[in-house]
Amino acid sequence: MTEAQDINFSGYNGSSSEDVGSSVGDIKETNILQERRIGVWGSISLIVNKIIGSGIFSTPTTIFELAGSPGLCLVLWSIAGVISYCGALVMLEFGTSMPISGGMKVYMERSFSPKLLMTCIYLFYCVFLQNSASNAITASEYLLDAAGVDSTTWKERGLAISAVSFAVITHAVAPRVGRALQDILSAVKLFILFFIVCTGFAALGGHLRVPKPDNLSASSSFKGTSSSGYNIGTALLDCIFSYQGYDNLNAVCRQTLLSETRASLTIIKVLSEVKNPERTLRIALPSAMGLVTVLYILANIAYFAGVSREDFLGSNITIAATLFRNVYGESAAVKALPVLVALSAIGHLLSVAFADGTTPFPNLLMQNRPFKTPILALAVHLSVTIIFICAPPAGDAFNFVVDLGTYPTVFLLSVITVGLIKLRLSKTEDFYSSFKVPWAALVFYLAANIFLLVMPLVPPTGGSDSSLPYYLSPVVALAILALGVIYYYGRWVILPRIFRYRLELVTVGLSDGSQVSRYKMRKLE
Repeated sequence: MTEAQDINFSGYNGSSSEDVGSSVGDIKETNILQERRIGVWGSISLIVNKIIGSGIFSTPTTIFELAGSPGLCLVLWSIAGVISYCGALVMLEFGTSMPISGGMKVYMERSFSPKLLMTCIYLFYCVFLQNSASNAITASEYLLDAAGVDSTTWKERGLAISAVSFAVITHAVAPRVGRALQDILSAVKLFILFFIVCTGFAALGGHLRVPKPDNLSASSSFKGTSSSGYNIGTALLDCIFSYQGYDNLNAVCRQTLLSETRASLTIIKVLSEVKNPERTLRIALPSAMGLVTVLYILANIAYFAGVSREDFLGSNITIAATLFRNVYGESAAVKALPVLVALSAIGHLLSVAFADGTTPFPNLLMQNRPFKTPILALAVHLSVTIIFICAPPAGDAFNFVVDLGTYPTVFLLSVITVGLIKLRLSKTEDFYSSFKVPWAALVFYLAANIFLLVMPLVPPTGGSDSSLPYYLSPVVALAILALGVIYYYGRWVILPRIFRYRLELVTVGLSDGSQVSRYKMRKLE
């Protein structure tokens, strides 16, 4: 992930590409991984594969426990799809205005000052809150289920650590193999989801090895619906977890410099690896979100069509495996299906994000020898993930890490939504985008995010069933983001004043237009 500063585009003031050298200090262009260009269908695939992870295979049980009824569950999954669609539109407006790499990081920097403060907050978000613990736990649970082995705390943790270690080591030693596996397992993931939907139609038709559950009839679909604001808000937040990833196309971009003229001004436009980014984003984001929403609703209908309420609550996060058994019995093929779900979760482990330039010792953490991969950065990611696998109590680990990842994402998306409103209303920001989110969708999205941020802090009616305090996930998430604020003021404000130096941004331009940024210390006279 590279810096987007010193580029004169939509309000970014600075120098053109001609001012940037080909090498500075010990930064070598040959150590920067090259990427490929992506079209419309590739972009839709990228977004869909990024969104569909372990969530749809593992969170429905928790959502049902909180919502209390199948009817409310389906309503919440639909609302989450609408909220996420509006979020995709926000990303689309920012993306068509600034088709450059960085995603949320760049949009926060564009919207608020000081930009570097936004970067530091995003750094802590990426390093500590975007770990792979939820996917690793999902993989371990489904593997144990397929093997017919009783799940224990250390069996679950051991398999989860093994899964994430495999993903990290593969990316570190053989990145091309990792990318190939990710592509293959993405196809497996979509196959499993489509298979779940088809299995649901079979269950609706009465093809079951167990008594047909009465979950979707008019008389019982809303029976037991929760009236707790905490439960509804937390359930909706868990639904949102399964939709996260629609900002992926905006964040994984490669930069190329092109020059064009608009309003008699020469603008250095930093385009992504995406071909024709404005057209591609217009088509890919809404199409991907619509497809994912339909698949998620159909998958949940499948679960309720084939699994009774009692079995639903007893399946923990292996709800898909329970559905397969109820429809197809205990055949060998059915035992293989949970393995495929586990493999799809491992495939999601193979996507890791980093931020450079602002990290301590960036040349060390982001150097990619000998395999042209950032081994130390991957090691940091692995260490953080292991901590979040092992730290929470085993029974609450999955829900805790899901909430810990979802809550700060909603918080940052709320921040950039406020930033978009600020840029639109400002007369001095010179913000231009060829696509504008309708004001109704923008206000709805912000209001929904505020609801999602507030309700998990409201005490649940009747207390919480978790052994952890109900407020722990949001408080920990906000505290970690606050560490980014402390890090900024410590490294860039307080220490330079005490030791009389300043940190200057040095941007290294590569031959393909990509940029890498480093901060160099300059002693004050």
